[in-house]
Amino acid sequence: MAHDIFSSWGKINRHGPYDLVIVDPPSYQKGSFVATKDYARLIKRLPDLLDAGGHAVLCLNAPELGLDFVQSQVEALAPELRFVQRVANPEVFADIDNDRALKVLVYAAN
Repeated sequence: MAHDIFSSWGKINRHGPYDLVIVDPPSYQKGSFVATKDYARLIKRLPDLLDAGGHAVLCLNAPELGLDFVQSQVEALAPELRFVQRVANPEVFADIDNDRALKVLVYAAN
């Protein structure tokens, strides 16, 4: 299901919890989503969406925000999620600086 979580929270929550949630918002969409402000709002909601043992795949394609941006927010806002792995990027997304490249992180609900 592709939904804008901020306007569809009730519907999304009603059909959960889920085994897998993929979070892949735009890095910046004027008037809709700004990663530095809104990514935290998504992370806070993840524990409620996931089944025990479920997985969240968090994507972020913002060169100005490093890996630590996502990891520190998950640690602070959803400590019940456990980091599993970073998914390697395909060659088409290769970057000279791995921290500026597309970030795809897998977390598991305990």
